[in-house]
Amino acid sequence: MDRRNALLNLAGGLTSLTALRLRAQSAAGNPARLFPTDLPSREWREFPAAGFTKPACGVIYRKRQPPEQGMPLGSIDTGRLNLETNGTLGYCTAYNSFCPQRGPLGTNFMALTVGKQVWALTSDQGTYGGFMFGGVQLPTEIHYWGHYPIADMEFEMPNCPLSVGLRSWAPFVLGDSAASNTPGAVFELHLRNTSSSVQEGRVACSFPGPTQAEAQITTHSPRRKVPFIPFGHTWIPEAPEETRALRQEVRGEFSGLVVSSEKVKEIGYALGVIGDVGVHTGGAIWFPDPIKTGAVWGLIGSELPQPEEKDFGGSISVGYSLQPGEEKSVRFVLAWFAPMWIGEGSHTFMHMYATRYQNALEVARFFSREHESLLRRILAWQEVVYAEESLPVWLRDSLINMLYLFPINSLWAAARPPIGPWCRPEDGLFGLLDGIVEDPAIEPIPDTFYANAPLVYFFPDLALSSLRGYKAYQFSSGAAVWIWGGLVGYSEGGYEQTAGTEFAMPTPGYQTTTNGPCYVDLVDRYWQRTGDDAVLREFYESIKRNTIFTMNLRPEDGADGIISVPSGDVDPQRKGDRPGHFLEWFEAILWFGMTSHVGGIHLANLRMAQRMAEKVGDQAFARECHEWLEQGSGAMESKMWGNGYYLAYNEPKTGKVGDAIFAYQLDGEWMCRFHGLPGVFRADRVQKTLQTIRETCARVAPEGVANFTTAEGKLPEGVGYGSIAYFTPELFMLAMTYIYAGKREFGLEIARRAMHALTIIEGSLWNQPNVIAGDTGDRLFGSHYDQNMMLWALPAALQGKDIASFCAPGGFVDRILHAARKA
Repeated sequence: MDRRNALLNLAGGLTSLTALRLRAQSAAGNPARLFPTDLPSREWREFPAAGFTKPACGVIYRKRQPPEQGMPLGSIDTGRLNLETNGTLGYCTAYNSFCPQRGPLGTNFMALTVGKQVWALTSDQGTYGGFMFGGVQLPTEIHYWGHYPIADMEFEMPNCPLSVGLRSWAPFVLGDSAASNTPGAVFELHLRNTSSSVQEGRVACSFPGPTQAEAQITTHSPRRKVPFIPFGHTWIPEAPEETRALRQEVRGEFSGLVVSSEKVKEIGYALGVIGDVGVHTGGAIWFPDPIKTGAVWGLIGSELPQPEEKDFGGSISVGYSLQPGEEKSVRFVLAWFAPMWIGEGSHTFMHMYATRYQNALEVARFFSREHESLLRRILAWQEVVYAEESLPVWLRDSLINMLYLFPINSLWAAARPPIGPWCRPEDGLFGLLDGIVEDPAIEPIPDTFYANAPLVYFFPDLALSSLRGYKAYQFSSGAAVWIWGGLVGYSEGGYEQTAGTEFAMPTPGYQTTTNGPCYVDLVDRYWQRTGDDAVLREFYESIKRNTIFTMNLRPEDGADGIISVPSGDVDPQRKGDRPGHFLEWFEAILWFGMTSHVGGIHLANLRMAQRMAEKVGDQAFARECHEWLEQGSGAMESKMWGNGYYLAYNEPKTGKVGDAIFAYQLDGEWMCRFHGLPGVFRADRVQKTLQTIRETCARVAPEGVANFTTAEGKLPEGVGYGSIAYFTPELFMLAMTYIYAGKREFGLEIARRAMHALTIIEGSLWNQPNVIAGDTGDRLFGSHYDQNMMLWALPAALQGKDIASFCAPGGFVDRILHAARKA
């Protein structure tokens, strides 16, 4: 290679490695491939991998045993683009099509020429064999390892003189919400010449861009109200008139194609390579005719398609040259930009990233400057998790991949109307969109209660932003808000269902008896995590009003009412509901009078509120909380204890007694232990109850722990959700309750059961359901439920720590954050 070409490749960010260096890497345990390709499919394994000095953990997927969906590329408030295991693009929410999601796109996005042969980096031949007729070869196998936010792929390409791997990643950096608020991804194509001759060719990348409607979303852009199946509605953007796609070729630290909307110039994307490199640009390599699509991919060595004026798709290609035994990494950048999303009606919200960047080109140039640092920081924090040998392999892998829910569910709105003036510009308003497929809503408070652990560990600034939203939206009665907007928002008093992406139409909703304790728990969790007494003082009066409201939901029953569902067994916000229905987290199960589940949660609320009151010097309210706690505990132990477990419910006035064994009755116990407080049930009875649950509900459910059994260990009939079902985050809480109670191995085993069902049986690692059948491990309900991030609380229990000590200097969380900063 002459000096000119060497300098061009260096400036272009094409990293060369000699064969000697590759052999040295292999000897050091870092194989030339990104990860070993001889591992079994769909099993948890530990193995060496590129970028790590210690073994990583994961599951390898292949075309005959794929996951339900591929890993999403995206980060906090950026939307995402799924990278499927067959090498195609899946669902895309980068342009604010959240509910319903756009896609799956089903398009191939990358191919390369090797000599005269074109190889498409997909195993999807398509229905009509377009690649075959276009003379394009496909890999016989794709080995896929996702470790969010990185997806690694290795391609089996028989008779090809190159070995090819692809590392795709998004900038999700724990502890850095600003860097993580960057919309885009990097695709590092690793080309390895395994032949004894020089190999040359071109690599092409194609992206479909936004739709015409997505390319025109502004504050006052047209939108249409449409039904949302199976209930509710949503608002989708419209494009009464099509707009042109403006195209610009750029060269410098980022070289490639910038496409933007003529009508809304901020909306668009930048697709190119890192460094000052000559590239070819063209239109998207996708057509309704699959034969034409295959034929056009077959021509990428010499030309790219001419773009159509009103089509936002685009493509680029770049040349490469490899000496025998040489490796190069060609780094593509895809930066997208779509600053506005539609809420309810005329409401439009602005992504926080639009306060950091002006357009997609600015984002692309940021990636070009910072890609090495960003990837190094990601690998560093992941290595801390992988190196934590006190955690089993399945848990280390699951902790990392569970964080994929951030690009699916997170939205971070800038402080502007329709959000009120209470919102601070530096905070914005951070919210999680849960139930994105089935029943989308922003910040259902029990879902955030389940999901909050990794948020408050690694992004406490975002957790505080959400808490300030809850405080601002609290009702004058003291009731906590149920959601900020969404399909499950109906309640009395004029509160209607809204679009699932609405941020500024709070509703009291339902589940009133547990909403308040969730709010108290989230504030206390933040306080314990940060030790910030100023924030406690900021929230204290709100917490006090909320606690008073919650403890008076059934005042006529005195001490019994403290541990009961509301008066008349009806939610006060929805008095038209039938008694017993929609009262708490387990909303489809009927509850009456005193319940061990609600009661324990209320008592945990009181322990937290009492500690807060003592801290701020409100001795009178501290005494009141203590008195409520004593009275409620007395009722619990005298009226709710059965034969080896607490009754599901007991309503003496009506004679209604629930004597089936409810597996998740001790949630309040876990709340206290995680918060560093004494439990709320008698210690000896906790031990007995856990033994009873193990012998009944856990015994009938080899893939989890069933919601209910009879005292004889049989499945009762007519139970909401079905008695064999379970909520995944609830199982994680139960597992931690066992562990805190000294039953570590069994607690760890039932948590493993849930992740085995999700990852190995269902293959839904990147499409988390929230209801699973305990006997088979089958999905029963839910897609992308952020609730399952409750898993991140499990390591604290395994270390016998509460949240404060778990996050203390030198601990697991601190070491993860330190690694991300130091790298």
